[in-house]
Amino acid sequence: MTFEVGVDVGGTFTDLALTDGERLVVAKVPSTPRDQARGVLHGLEQLGADPGRLRRFAHGTTVATNAALERRGARTVLVTTEGFRDLLEIGRQNRPSLYDLFRDRTPPVIPRDLVVEAPERVAADGTVLRPLDADAVAVVAREVAALRPEAVALCLLFSFLRPEHEAAIAATLRATGLPVSVSSEVLPVFREYERASTTALDAYVAPALSRYLRSLDGALRDAGLGCEVEVMRSGGGTFGATTAASNPVHTLLSGPAAGAWGAAAVGLGCGVTDLIAFDMGGTSTDATLIEGGRPRTTAEGQVAGLPFAVPSTEIHTVGAGGGSVAWGDAGGALRVGPRSAGADPGPACYGKGGTDPTVTDAYLLLGLLHPDAPLGGSLRLEPAPATDALERLAASLGLETQAAAAGVVRVVEAHIAKALRVVSVERGRDPRRLALLAFGGAGPLHQGALARELGCPLVIVPRYPGVLSALGLLAAPRSASGARTVLRELNAEVASGLAAGWAGLEADVRASMDDAVVVRSADCRYRGQSFELEVMAPDEGDTTSGLARAFHDAHRERYGYALPEEAIEVVNLRVRAEAPRPVFALPSVPPGRGSAEARRGERTVRIEGRDTACAVFERDALGAGDRLHGPTIVAGVDATCLLLPGQHAEVDGVGNLLIRDA
Repeated sequence: MTFEVGVDVGGTFTDLALTDGERLVVAKVPSTPRDQARGVLHGLEQLGADPGRLRRFAHGTTVATNAALERRGARTVLVTTEGFRDLLEIGRQNRPSLYDLFRDRTPPVIPRDLVVEAPERVAADGTVLRPLDADAVAVVAREVAALRPEAVALCLLFSFLRPEHEAAIAATLRATGLPVSVSSEVLPVFREYERASTTALDAYVAPALSRYLRSLDGALRDAGLGCEVEVMRSGGGTFGATTAASNPVHTLLSGPAAGAWGAAAVGLGCGVTDLIAFDMGGTSTDATLIEGGRPRTTAEGQVAGLPFAVPSTEIHTVGAGGGSVAWGDAGGALRVGPRSAGADPGPACYGKGGTDPTVTDAYLLLGLLHPDAPLGGSLRLEPAPATDALERLAASLGLETQAAAAGVVRVVEAHIAKALRVVSVERGRDPRRLALLAFGGAGPLHQGALARELGCPLVIVPRYPGVLSALGLLAAPRSASGARTVLRELNAEVASGLAAGWAGLEADVRASMDDAVVVRSADCRYRGQSFELEVMAPDEGDTTSGLARAFHDAHRERYGYALPEEAIEVVNLRVRAEAPRPVFALPSVPPGRGSAEARRGERTVRIEGRDTACAVFERDALGAGDRLHGPTIVAGVDATCLLLPGQHAEVDGVGNLLIRDA
């Protein structure tokens, strides 16, 4: 018998899900930041999974994300057109905080003293104004070598129209053994700043991701793995590890994208296609909108304030997780995050030497977690260090310890509620018409308060909420994408040119995916506008009129109006290739024998400022059809769910909790 495994490596825990098509086994083990491959192998060992019997290994990674967030990427040199040394420094004129005179813009990953200028110039129409000869290429190569780079980002002006100059420089630099990210290969579209920033990030994280994937692949091969390691893309779907190492910028949101796909799969299994999902882990919370059974995607992503323009799952992240540190600011206000205690030493209650008060420590003092119930099934929590940490915080704020702990939870919920509004209300979606799906190790503890604040009529807590990202990896298909700039007015004369452009992109993405279904789209705008909306190309009929109708409809939906009399410009053509979705379904759970069979006692929990007696139920002992009424604690191996007074839950056929207010 062979198996499939999904492995999601987070900042605090590594989650694994193993299936043979009929049964499902999950595990959660502490991450090993110094060598993440060790944590992965430990998780496989805990599952009893022989790598030699795996037919699929799908992986979500935060290596590229963390390299960018923590500024621990490679020493990278940027080669750009002469006169454009300050391209990354200038960026765009938008400000991160319009009225904050002291707020600094996020510095680029490549400082200006690591920029080399190439004596060349291409015009906006593709005309070569200043050729680049062999002698100039040699000079550029010497200047790059003198800066002792570990990686090189190559982004010349209008190279998406004429890539010859970039190709010449790249060939010379690659001959020296340097990894080189080339903008006409990474992102052959217009807007020089976004193209340069994307290429810079690609080069900056490439060595770290390449080392990690080599280490992981080598360790798994030594253990007997025979299949290819697949890596989750930021935009959803997976690609091979070799391709991922060559296109690292596509993995910047790898882990969060896996969670979004898992949420979509669970929603579809419940017959719900439109929902808001949030993943609260140890370090952060990721919020996303699922529409039509798929996570929303965007052509513009951001990590640590740095833009990258490759397809990404539309996710809003806030620094609010179980390991987020609580602190008092200079004005005496309670703050939580964005700093996290991480996995090592972790929250004070982990007993690993951490002394900072965290959200998890607050859970323990409020009774939401219990020292007799190991976190993740193996990590026992220690109340004494948690109490000491929160007593110090409470004293600094002039509060009682319990009040400080409750305040920590309320602040975290305010952060998450704001993130949920960003992906719903700010996108024109009414959360009162959407279900809320709570997952991650800590998400189900907050489902009730957040559902009530947003007005969501239904909450779905998956059977395995703490490892849903790992499940999402098993539900995600292999995928590929491509884009190119055309900048043409949409009319009948350009129809054949658009068709030829799409056909060329389609041939590229089909080269490695023969069985893929390819979807065509275009970035369009009204003439004179500065930004575009992506719309799907019509499957049949007149391409130009169909694309125009789709754009007018999309503009009306996003902005509340359309201008049918205005000319439309097609800016970029895009294609997305997707292999058939893996056949993945959660196994059924046996019929329940009444929730009393799963009751494991009672404990006092502080809810809404009052000590409240809560029945405690074992999640794995609940069966299909069992009903629960709040206030109740539902304790699982990977996560704990809190039902507030007035809430009731029913277990569906695959073990999900469907929660509504009475």
